[in-house]
Parts: sequence; C-alpha cells; structure tokens
Amino acid sequence: MVHHHIFWWKFFPKKELNQIYISVALRNFALSLLAIFVPLYLYSEMGFTLQQTLYFYLFYSIVFAISTPLAAKFSTRYGMKHSILLSVPLYLMYLFLLYTLPSFNTPLIIISTFLGLSISFYWMGMHLVFKRASDHKHRGKEVGKRQGISILASLFGPIIGGFFIKSFGFQPLFIVTAFILFASAGFLFLSKDTHVRYHFSAKSIVNRKYWKNSLFFVSRGSSVMAMGVIWPLFIFSILNNYVSLGLVGSVLAGVGAFLVIGTGYLSDHIDKRKIIRYITGFVSLSWFVRAFVTTVSHVFGATIFGAITMGINESPMAALEYDKAKQNITEYFVNRELFICLGRILLITFVLMTGSLTSSFIFQGFMNFAILLF
Repeated sequence: MVHHHIFWWKFFPKKELNQIYISVALRNFALSLLAIFVPLYLYSEMGFTLQQTLYFYLFYSIVFAISTPLAAKFSTRYGMKHSILLSVPLYLMYLFLLYTLPSFNTPLIIISTFLGLSISFYWMGMHLVFKRASDHKHRGKEVGKRQGISILASLFGPIIGGFFIKSFGFQPLFIVTAFILFASAGFLFLSKDTHVRYHFSAKSIVNRKYWKNSLFFVSRGSSVMAMGVIWPLFIFSILNNYVSLGLVGSVLAGVGAFLVIGTGYLSDHIDKRKIIRYITGFVSLSWFVRAFVTTVSHVFGATIFGAITMGINESPMAALEYDKAKQNITEYFVNRELFICLGRILLITFVLMTGSLTSSFIFQGFMNFAILLF
C-alpha cells in the first residue's frame, strides 16, 4: 500500500482517519488560497454591487439546502467517498465559471448553483465517513485533530493567495486550486469506499424529532456566513489590500488551530458542555466587538479575540454534534445541513433588509447564544 511508504503517516492513529486528515488538510489549503477573496473578486474586481454579491451567497445557500437530500440519496446508494469525489468536478466547474467570468459573464445564479451542489455532496459524504471512522470515546480529540490540521494546512493559504493575486491576478490562482483539490479527493481512495447502507427518507425533513436542535444549527449557519463573507467584505474597506486581508486570514487560522487541537484533547476528559457554557459569552462578545471596528489595529485585535474564543469553542461543540448522530445518521446530517443553510439564508436576508454589514455582527452575537440550547 502506498501509505506505508509515507514517513509521517505513522504519526496518525488510524489508517482511515489518516486519509481523512490528509484529504481535509489538502482541501482546506486549496480553498484557503481563494475562498476569503471570492466576495471581493465579485464585488471589487468584477464590479458587482454589494447586493448582487450577497445574492450570490443567498442562491448558493438555497441550492445547498435543496441538494442536500439528493446528496444523501447518492451517498447511501453509491458510497460516501464517491459523494466526496463527485464534489470535486462540481467545485472545479464553479472555479472555471469564476475564472471565465470576465470573458463570458455567466449569470451568478448558475455559478452559485455549482458551488451549492459541490458543498452539499462534499459535506454529506464527509460527515458520514468521519462518523464511521471516529471513536466516541476519543471524538473530541479526533474532531479537534481534524479541524486543527485543516486550519494549520490553511494557515499560509490566505497570505499566499493574497500575494498570488497581487502578482499574477485571480485567474492563475483558480488553476492552482483545482490541481490541489484533485489530490485531496485521491487520498480518501487509498482504501476502498466501504459501502454502508444508510437509510434516508425525504419524510424525515418534516419529522419534529430533528427540530429540537434547529436553532443551534441555524446559528451555526449564520456564523459561517458572517465569518466567511460579511467579515471579509467589511474589513477590506479598512485594509484596502489583498495581502493584508490574507494576513488577517492567516492570523485567524494560526491562533485558532492550536486552541482547536488542545481543546479537542481536553474535551474528552472534561464535560464538553461545561467548556461551551464557559466560553459562549466571550464568543458573542467577539461578534459584538466586530461591529465597532474602524482601524487596521481594530481589525487584527478583533480577529485574534475571535480566533481565541472560537478556537476554544469549536472542538467540544463539533464533537457533540457527531455524538448526537445516532440511529439514522443520514437523516440527522440532512436535517443538520438544512437548518445550517437556513441560518446562512437568514443572515444574508437580514443584511439585505438592513443594508448594513455591521448589523450582521450584532445579529450573530445574539444568535450565538443558541448554542446553550444544544
């Protein structure tokens, strides 16, 4: 087997987890080269209005929600890793359409459709693979390691991407990202895609037993959108530089990575909910602080504070999510993703209605308290 010849493979505890860690790390490095800059690419480089840029992410979230049950059906029939593999050409089509946007002016709704499809197929497959490969007693450590390795892999991605854009432009960066994504999917197939026959019924979407954690998942979705889209758009007007924006992304990754890994180990020995209850107020405060950022020093201060609080919070919270996936786990993850998509849609709609980026940080600060209901 190929992996026996890779020296650093022995540092990972399980073979299949090795493949997940490496695959996720490569994928996150590839995405980190580009993801933080996409809102600015549309808004600043391509000349779309702020509303049009936000509608792009609104459409993506809607497609993500609609296609999640389809991704579940595909995973249960053809295999979890094949769902992840299918996400790669879908994402590459998304990159290609972004790459050719200056020439062909493809409607944003089409581009966002490929992004939504790709993300839904990726995460449905990844959740099922990781749930099967991870161990309940060590899940905090394993979740923390997966996320920490992913963050470390993306540590220099934003700043490399920023320099790349400044030196060569956006288009060559799309090509580099595409090559790395192919490699990330390949690592999962160093072992075969063991076929596990999960059951999924569309009727589960209206099953109220999956609604009890809905508000928490909605807050997770709004947080992803606030961090990944609204925050870069907001701080770019202050930084006014792609390299500086990339540096902010790298600082966020660097501070968060070690805390995510460390807290992951800790959460296997301390009640996860105690850690979450302790840090939740500080996570909300980090969102409120963002609304008052006006200078470059404020940007870095708010970023570091947010990275610390979220880094402590993430591992025990994610581990609890996997622990709650019992009995029919496919239906659980479908409903999880649907409510997360609802959170994305809710935040974007809120910003479109208020016309204020800063209002989203206040909104998210209050939404974050929903974790206490989980």
